[in-house]
Amino acid sequence: MSDAPRQIAGALLWHPAGTVLLQHRDDAAGIEDAGKWSLFGGGMEAGEDAEAAMLRELDEELGFVPERYQAFLTLHAGDAVFHLFLAHIAAPIEALELREGQGFGYLDPAAALAEFDLSDTARMALEVLELYRRFRRGRGRDAVIDPA
Repeated sequence: MSDAPRQIAGALLWHPAGTVLLQHRDDAAGIEDAGKWSLFGGGMEAGEDAEAAMLRELDEELGFVPERYQAFLTLHAGDAVFHLFLAHIAAPIEALELREGQGFGYLDPAAALAEFDLSDTARMALEVLELYRRFRRGRGRDAVIDPA
């Protein structure tokens, strides 16, 4: 048995309308953060890097693979390391296929922070996103992710 932390990759999916796409996790026994709103993502497989894992997880859970994304945040949580990417998504919700979880939706980040039961990882990522948006605006960059 290894004492190495679990490696997890996920994405904060940013829509140009100023919303983020979050997953409402299944509310079942044995599921981490059951019933909470969270980022799409999951465990990295042996030999897989964080980028490949994030892309695989988005495809598995949502049927979506982003064309534009960037490394965003790494969270060390003792028993796990979360490798989070910031990814561009412009698809309407109807064009996406939820393959894991009980629901999903585009949410305003501030409203999600104030009104939704978020996983700790989603809460931290959204709080950092708000700081990052302020940082970008202060440098004349309105877009969260630069155009291709």
